[in-house]
Amino acid sequence: MRLIFALALTLQLPAADTQQIRAFWSNTLQKLAAEPIDAKEHDMREPLPYKSYRVEFRSLGGVRVRAHLSMPIRGGEPARPLPAIVSVPGYGGFQQALMLSECQRGYAILQVFPRSQGHSAELWKIDGPDKLTWHLDQPEGYYYQLAYADILRGVDYLLTRKDIDPQRIAIAGTSQGGGIALAVASLDPRLKAVAAHVPFLCDMRLAARTDASLIKQLLDKASVNDEAHLRTLDFFDPLNLVSTLHAPTIISAGGKDLTCPAVTIRNVFDRIPAVKSLFHDPDLPHTTSAPFYQLMWLWLERYLKP
Repeated sequence: MRLIFALALTLQLPAADTQQIRAFWSNTLQKLAAEPIDAKEHDMREPLPYKSYRVEFRSLGGVRVRAHLSMPIRGGEPARPLPAIVSVPGYGGFQQALMLSECQRGYAILQVFPRSQGHSAELWKIDGPDKLTWHLDQPEGYYYQLAYADILRGVDYLLTRKDIDPQRIAIAGTSQGGGIALAVASLDPRLKAVAAHVPFLCDMRLAARTDASLIKQLLDKASVNDEAHLRTLDFFDPLNLVSTLHAPTIISAGGKDLTCPAVTIRNVFDRIPAVKSLFHDPDLPHTTSAPFYQLMWLWLERYLKP
């Protein structure tokens, strides 16, 4: 059974909006908890130096979601519960926050594909061209309500396994995955560490006014860059959620990143009350970063390993 808890959000919005956001997520979490997880696993039996499984589980609205789980082969080591990392894909739907083979460091790694993304798109798909603007008229039924719930359900799945340590679960993501990681960790105190590389979905009102940002491009293309639709995005913006993020968090931003402008990421970072670190590379565009990848692992090792 999921932990149901009240969100104590402190937002710089009118009081009614604060109450609506709190109530919306409390209701969403209750509905998710009422869904039976009905998890199924398939051993891929791949010729790899670690165990690989295809996983399916049921999420919000009864929609089934797919994930890949990698587990280290521990040989003669004691069979103690493992720390785990939930990996969230980028906007393309398949990108990994970290390689599944990294499980050999002594982790379980669960790559969750939210509905309509990656392998989950074979089970359910939106009836529109773009996730950000799909059903953007209201928070209930909006795409990222469903996607955030799918990632939360991935945490639920990990906690059904006796070989996972429930006190040592982290979340990591790049771009879209980074934004989702920040939001989900703000909603779920079971997550004990966060790594977000050049996160998307941050300070979306500012991004909607910033030329070349992906959010502005997508909203403009769909002719929904207006107050009514930005109000819906307020419910999903990490800027309005991270006041309840208490897991140690490392974030990166690129000085040449036009897709996810560094200022939008910094604004979210500044509101996080937890132990935190910001890696800013002035020459980094919207792409991977070997230095941050190394720092991310140092961070995860620091907070997940005994």
